[in-house]
Amino acid sequence: MSNEKLLRELRSKVDELDRELIGILAERFKIIKEIAKVKSQLKLSVKDLQRKAEVMYNVEKAAKEKGVDWNFAHELFLSVIRKEWEIEKEARGELLKVAYLGPRGTFAEEAARTYFSEVEAELIPVTTISGIISMVEKGHADMGVLPIENSVEGSVTTTLDLLARSNVKICGEVILPVNHSLIAKTKVDFNEITAVYSHPQAIAQCRGFLSKNLPHARLYETSSTAEAVKRVAVEDAHDVAAIGSPAAAELYGLIVLADGIQDEQTNETRFAVIGTDIMPFTGDDKTSIAIFLLQDRPGALCEVLEEFKVRNINLTRIESRPSKKTLGDYIFFIDLEGHVNQLEVKEAIERIGAKAGYVKLLGSFPKARRRGSVGEV
Repeated sequence: MSNEKLLRELRSKVDELDRELIGILAERFKIIKEIAKVKSQLKLSVKDLQRKAEVMYNVEKAAKEKGVDWNFAHELFLSVIRKEWEIEKEARGELLKVAYLGPRGTFAEEAARTYFSEVEAELIPVTTISGIISMVEKGHADMGVLPIENSVEGSVTTTLDLLARSNVKICGEVILPVNHSLIAKTKVDFNEITAVYSHPQAIAQCRGFLSKNLPHARLYETSSTAEAVKRVAVEDAHDVAAIGSPAAAELYGLIVLADGIQDEQTNETRFAVIGTDIMPFTGDDKTSIAIFLLQDRPGALCEVLEEFKVRNINLTRIESRPSKKTLGDYIFFIDLEGHVNQLEVKEAIERIGAKAGYVKLLGSFPKARRRGSVGEV
């Protein structure tokens, strides 16, 4: 038998064992769901540390008997146990499911981890903003995290357009500083790089660096910065680079050629946390609305703004977007200080609806507290 044929046969056996392993895990997780029901009825905690110790003892004993490295078996079964705890929480309705703009390694994932750092949450990467909103609307995710505004490039128009036409509500926000890196497979001089991949907003935020250091490199847009880093990782060429986060570089085993390459060092991105409910009043809130003017006439927008002025309501953002129905027909997006359950805010919104057009409440939520994490699309 030739070595090539022997290698194929051995790999075929490995593939069969892999399928058996997956089958065993599937059966184990199925049993864990049954255990979750019983433990819930007995009012037992998901994290049973005594049971964990018993499992690890049995694993250590079996590993020694089978000649398997104990440290490897230890790490493997710790991962299995952590996953089983997630399965138990989900079965008992205790695990929060959060969709974010993926894949893994995006700045949006970092924003989600920052916002939900104090709760048990399963983070689910989704490739599109519309997909995130759809998952929340259909109940496949409890909440979602998506980019809504950047301090340099302005609003994420896709997010605004979809929020205006969906049933989800903004439940919170997180503002994170942006830190972009130039990432490649190996150490390479800037003049050797022929192509750079990244999300269009990231490319725009690094125009100065790119024109100065990589003027001859071709720029290619991707769905996210993490997707750009992943693409560089899988390509055979070593003369390509991506703009992304240091976390994404580490995730895909790449190196950072230059850090902090964004043109504005005070660059920040605001992420919206979406759900299906209006958040309760906290005393330090914001409200987002979309106004559909029913009549295009002189003074219509002034009448809208006057309702806020007479009630001393501070507006933090106002922006128009095409309605996508008729040329010259616009939707106005407004962020204001206060909660919809406050009398003056409620009155202003009701008056605008009566005088100028239809008002859609996008959400009332606590104001963001800036955190020291890296974030972007």
